[in-house]
Amino acid sequence: MEQNISTAQREYFKRPKDERFQSLEALVENAQEDKDNSAERNYNIRDLKAIITESPDGGENLRVSSPTGVARFTHYSFGQTCRALKMPANYLRTLPVGLAADCMNFGIDASPVGTTANILVRGSSFIPTIRAWTSETYGRAWDADLYGTVKETFKHDSTWKLPLNWDNVPDGAYRGDRDSSLLLINGGSIVEDKSLTSAGKDGRMYKGLLIRNSEVGQSSVFIDRIMYRYVCGNLQLWGAIYDKRFRRRHVGTNVVRDVIREITTTAQEWTTSDIGQEQRIIDAITSHQLAFTKAGVIDELQKIGFTKKVATDAYERCEQTEPISPFTTWGIVQGLTRLSQDSGYQDQRVALDLQAAKLANRAVEVAA
Repeated sequence: MEQNISTAQREYFKRPKDERFQSLEALVENAQEDKDNSAERNYNIRDLKAIITESPDGGENLRVSSPTGVARFTHYSFGQTCRALKMPANYLRTLPVGLAADCMNFGIDASPVGTTANILVRGSSFIPTIRAWTSETYGRAWDADLYGTVKETFKHDSTWKLPLNWDNVPDGAYRGDRDSSLLLINGGSIVEDKSLTSAGKDGRMYKGLLIRNSEVGQSSVFIDRIMYRYVCGNLQLWGAIYDKRFRRRHVGTNVVRDVIREITTTAQEWTTSDIGQEQRIIDAITSHQLAFTKAGVIDELQKIGFTKKVATDAYERCEQTEPISPFTTWGIVQGLTRLSQDSGYQDQRVALDLQAAKLANRAVEVAA
């Protein structure tokens, strides 16, 4: 789970403009267009052949020929194809096009008897594109179905929305040719971090829902319920912990059914769940002590993989900026978040966020 809590911030930094959507509706519309123009076909692998075509500028292109036509690769689907043929994609990319085609055809001929290739192709006025090359056991969960269910589930609940970025624009809905993610936040059903409210600070914690999918097989489907203090303009979730996680691999024929059922159940539970139970989880986490001295806290953090410098800096930053005891797990989590916020380097921010989330999750396990 610790990786997923930092997913929203990583997505914010890495996504190009054409993969960002300012509403859930726009994300669903984009996904539906892709689905409507895509087709899944299973081929006996020996029905396929790597061929060379000539481009308008006189160059050569590597394509795949099938009984239904010719299609081009994306960078990602070429890698998938090479893995299926047990060939190194990075090396084939360095070869002359003709030699790469010969290698791929050798791999096709050497494939075990009865091998099936599940190919996802998107139509085009120019030439169809292979979006994914997977095995026959792969079960696809379409973004249009997944996020369409989210849209329908929350269409009468205006409290669930996208967070705002530094430009005061809705952000957190992303979709590219490999994967997609969605962060929804909810201002209702608030619990309190009493370690802050007792010090006269704003201790309100809110609910969030983070969903991730890949239509082309890059990752499983993830649905995470999160509680957080607030969201920065770079989509960093401050004081975030998870309440529940669902993960489903893209295997079998019931992927869509399972995921849609889980989305509906999760949304209903997260909207109507018992605040008292959530409050008890927060209370247990905020009161959980790592040790009773600075040296003891630093030693405990080192025991679970922190460097001495990061452990010391997190302790001292909590001591300087937070009305929370630096002896507690929750205090160190906030100290790590402060360090992350002050860092000028994205990779360092992500590493600190991962450590903070991992530590918070340990406290959740203890509380449970």
